[in-house]
Amino acid sequence: MRKFRLEMLTPERNFFSGEAESLTLKAPDGETEILAGHMPVVIGLKPDMIKINTGSEIKYCANGEGSAVVEGDKVFVMCQTFEWPEEIEYGRVKKAIEEHTEKMRRANTMADYRVSKMTIARAEARLKVKKFIDENKNKK
Repeated sequence: MRKFRLEMLTPERNFFSGEAESLTLKAPDGETEILAGHMPVVIGLKPDMIKINTGSEIKYCANGEGSAVVEGDKVFVMCQTFEWPEEIEYGRVKKAIEEHTEKMRRANTMADYRVSKMTIARAEARLKVKKFIDENKNKK
């Protein structure tokens, strides 16, 4: 299968840089798979799980809000956050959900409400990835 160049960046780090056969992302209107030769496009991303197929392995990560830009055989994914499953701690994520659920309930402004809502969405994406990896690890 043909490959494309994949760069995944946050404001703090170059998260992934390499070749991929496919990339599966979650856009607001549903899941999108990118293969080599995909038409040029910009895709808005919501927090969820990203699947990277390098040809030799399949990797999963959690992403925050961001976008993907497809330019021929180059794909750039830029998000506020990316995390590998081993970087995700259940306790920290669950605590963030609890705290921001309460903050959302007590929010005095729409801005405060939106920040808490986005934080919860990111945390739920992180939990999804961690649970998926843990469940599939136990099946092996």
